[in-house]
Amino acid sequence: MVVEGKKLRGSNFMRKFNDQYSLVRMFHAVPEGDAVDVYVDGSPFFRNLNFTEFSPYIYIPEGTYEIAVYLADTVENPLVMHDIELDAGTLVTIAVNGNLNDIELLKIEEDMDDATGNNSKVRAVHLAPSSPEINVIADGQMLFRNVEFRDVTDYKEVAPKVYDVDIETSQGNRLIRSNQVTINPNRVYTFYAVGNIPNVQIIQSLDGATFMEQS
Repeated sequence: MVVEGKKLRGSNFMRKFNDQYSLVRMFHAVPEGDAVDVYVDGSPFFRNLNFTEFSPYIYIPEGTYEIAVYLADTVENPLVMHDIELDAGTLVTIAVNGNLNDIELLKIEEDMDDATGNNSKVRAVHLAPSSPEINVIADGQMLFRNVEFRDVTDYKEVAPKVYDVDIETSQGNRLIRSNQVTINPNRVYTFYAVGNIPNVQIIQSLDGATFMEQS
């Protein structure tokens, strides 16, 4: 699965973005979780976000905000509530993650630098609560090793092509999930491992930098 985020529009996008704003989206990564609503400083921000769904990117002025996540159509007993600091000129995905009794918000900043030549950049984020440390392998070559739950790896440059991507346990090398993914040239991707064993999924998401280039 490749998640195509909302294109960032407007000829003055870069000026507005760098001068005042962060660009932020939410990601629902709680396995077996119901749809949620997200509030920022008490005001509705996104509604009816389902498991494995991303919200669009939204401009948010620099500052510290109270992010609260509720079951959809409720405003009592938040699943999680946490202050998140947002800096101007950053691209951020905030992942609602964990099991139902251990939900957290993970702020994941995104790289804004291009890869070299015709290459693309990829990284991995481990958000599968029941899974131990994982390795991420592409066409038999190790991309990321010993990635713990809630870890965010650095980016690596890869050539554009179709890859067979495997996720395996770091201990014992037990295969958890295998997907075929297409890496297009001049893109920035994050692979999110989500779900609980034996239903772990690989969500291949285009980061916001890709849409900046297309604006």
